[in-house]
Amino acid sequence: MQNLLSTFKSKQAGILLDALQKANDEEFSRFVLENINAISAWLHSEEFEKEHLQEPFPPLLNPKFLELESSRYCANLAWNLNLPLNIAGGGGGERLKFIYISPHGVGAAAFVSYLFFCDLFCNPSWNMPLDSKERYIQNFIDISEGKYQYYGVNISEFNIKDLEKFCHLLGKDTPVIIGTRDSIGILKHCVGRNWDKHIINFNHEFNLSHDFRDYIRHITHKDMELNIDFKDLENSFTSTKILPFFRNITPIDCEEILPHNALETMERLATKFNFNPPKNKTYFQNYEFKGYLRYILPLVLYANEKDPIFSLEKSVEETPLDRENSFVFIINVNTEPNEDHKNIFKELSQDPISKNLGVYVKKEDLKRIDKEFYAKIKAYLSEFIAEIIRVTKEAEEKILKEKDVLEYLKKHKDISLKFKQMCDEELKYFKQNHPNLVNSWHYYKEFEKLCETFAIN
Repeated sequence: MQNLLSTFKSKQAGILLDALQKANDEEFSRFVLENINAISAWLHSEEFEKEHLQEPFPPLLNPKFLELESSRYCANLAWNLNLPLNIAGGGGGERLKFIYISPHGVGAAAFVSYLFFCDLFCNPSWNMPLDSKERYIQNFIDISEGKYQYYGVNISEFNIKDLEKFCHLLGKDTPVIIGTRDSIGILKHCVGRNWDKHIINFNHEFNLSHDFRDYIRHITHKDMELNIDFKDLENSFTSTKILPFFRNITPIDCEEILPHNALETMERLATKFNFNPPKNKTYFQNYEFKGYLRYILPLVLYANEKDPIFSLEKSVEETPLDRENSFVFIINVNTEPNEDHKNIFKELSQDPISKNLGVYVKKEDLKRIDKEFYAKIKAYLSEFIAEIIRVTKEAEEKILKEKDVLEYLKKHKDISLKFKQMCDEELKYFKQNHPNLVNSWHYYKEFEKLCETFAIN
């Protein structure tokens, strides 16, 4: 390799050697050897020296003239060649609409779901490995395959390997949407919930003999002592670490994606970022966090006449699932069902939670189910739904509120001042570029007054 690089300028030789060392990949090394002339010509071109030479991760081939397939090999090659993600599939630049940065607690799960109903797929980063290369590869493959009309790239975790390179390959001019929220609201979200609820250790499929109280226990709120661990807050207060990589930034406050604003917000974003406006308008009425409900959904009931039926008054021996000979009822977030299914929730309960929760069954199955058996299924589901409503309302009442956080901070001066330092750093960009947004945060303004009092005393 040293002989091959003898004709390279020192800067260009260093760039290629650095890429080879960091990749530590035999396939990539072989590719470089086979294409060394093309790489040399590009690295010594006027365009490269003018536009890319000073970049920390410059492309080793001209991205304008490359078309790569939707394979893991090509995605891995693109990463090692430092190619921008918008090269994916040849048309990635048109399909990749934006980067969505979502510090913890800004409504990311809801926002990503809303995008799906606008024909835009944004793979939640919390479902991906803590490795930027793997995230790049997955996003590259997704975009290249083109299963969806449009794509976004989500960044929610910031303690991941090679994040700096990942951000550079996303492109400094790629539009960015960053989720925001009143800082006290973010703090409340981080420290006020039972985050062990996201660990699922139960089966999502069940039958009429199943004691549904295991699901109920999982969504029951547990009182806990408020404890602020600043290390745990690092993934929620990150704008100073991530925003300098990008130029075109649009903040979206959590308030803008609450049910009363969500539809209008998504229509506005669709116009601004040129993706499809919402089709399924029912879904935008949902609260993503309704107690802990989201952690158990979806649930699938296999209703079979041969199974004994559990109730709170009568326990029965649980029987094995019979998927082939049962009627299927799906308990999931409320959305417009497809034309083959019906939402029967309002036959089970008239509670307003129906805006968030649905029970879906095939219309064809409804015609086939014996009336007496259907009545028994509804009785089982009604009791189950009533318990879901009960514990969800209790959780909503007990979960920490912003006013509770402020009361705690009033009693803990050292913690308040430390948190204020974190906020001062976090909010620099927003105070400089979006002061009206920060001024709209009622609880944070109260917190600032509290810290002023501490400083005086």
